[in-house]
Amino acid sequence: MLLPIDSFFARMLYALLPFTVLITLFYSLLIWAAVILTEDYIVTSYLSLESQAFQEKYAQSGRAAVMPNAIYLKGYWSTDANLPVAVRHLPIGHHEIEKDDIHVLVSAVAGEAALLVLVMDESSLSQTEGYRAQVFGLLCAVAGLILILGAILAIAIARTIARPLSQLAAEVARSPLGQPCFSGVERRDEIGALSRTLSLLVAQQNAALLREQAFTRHVSHELRTPLSILNNSLAILRLPGCGADKAARSLLRMEGALAAMKMTIELFLSLARESSPPRQESTDLAAVIVEQIEKSELLYPLIASASVFIGTEPLTLPTSEAIARSVVQNLLGNAAQHGAGKVRVILTRQHLVIINNRVEQASSQGYGFGLEIVSRACAITGWQLDIRRTRHTFRVCITFI
Repeated sequence: MLLPIDSFFARMLYALLPFTVLITLFYSLLIWAAVILTEDYIVTSYLSLESQAFQEKYAQSGRAAVMPNAIYLKGYWSTDANLPVAVRHLPIGHHEIEKDDIHVLVSAVAGEAALLVLVMDESSLSQTEGYRAQVFGLLCAVAGLILILGAILAIAIARTIARPLSQLAAEVARSPLGQPCFSGVERRDEIGALSRTLSLLVAQQNAALLREQAFTRHVSHELRTPLSILNNSLAILRLPGCGADKAARSLLRMEGALAAMKMTIELFLSLARESSPPRQESTDLAAVIVEQIEKSELLYPLIASASVFIGTEPLTLPTSEAIARSVVQNLLGNAAQHGAGKVRVILTRQHLVIINNRVEQASSQGYGFGLEIVSRACAITGWQLDIRRTRHTFRVCITFI
């Protein structure tokens, strides 16, 4: 490129316009050369026919044969005294004397020592000779018209090529979160390939952004409870009259809160990875439920002895322990914090059902966050989540697939 041009449309136009000019000049020269060569060919052919006709007449009449004689054509013998000086010593063949604008044919005649010389005045024969300037001007005008049409066509082609790219750029700039579908994805050319690539790239970026937002939102929600437990336990330990029993209970609660924080961090780091399911492990879901019920009763004394676990022998499932703990912990935590106290947990080979009594004022943002975390965890493990609300109960059923 000769000039620093940033616009794709300008680049296309800058490439097409010189090409249009070159093509126009080439075809103009080609037409001009074709006119001149065609004229010379016609004159040469005419002289050959006149020479052949005279030789036939000479074979019949000898020297009595009439020489070609017209305004534009004169016939001579090479020995004639009135033969023009310019053609007197020309050899046999076709000749063109450009300064005199004449064509000459010198040929031998059977039975005659002298040569036949036919001289054609091209200016008298061709009607276009007097209009050479006009013809040249007409050709220039046609070439200029072609240039203008070529420029318009180049602009149209450049706009047609650049329009899908500009449209794609605008759509990418204003694309909302979610699964985008840009224009041109159905095309089978380079624009379609670019559109599909951009759609996939933006979808991946949107998914990464949603995972990041979910990570920060859910981690802040999940860490709020253990951090509160740590703060409260530390406050109790700092009390001057804190006895050994209170200190032991506080340390136990701090250990549980730290374990919950570790599990939460591991869980959400695994959920934040792109297209990477958590490491598959064998987890005893029954043991996890028993453990979480005990911790819930310890953390939320109001629901102590209100939980009922109806299960079977140990149930091992192919899922990570962090996900299983998070699902059970969130469901029990929601039931304990936002329910009316009565919690039932039912575990079978196919289902996990948690039912708690509802109170009308039990609705908060944290409640929704906990269910969103459970939904994401179930989606990764392939479990089916079914949530049903009635006026007095809240029922969650997880089906193992």
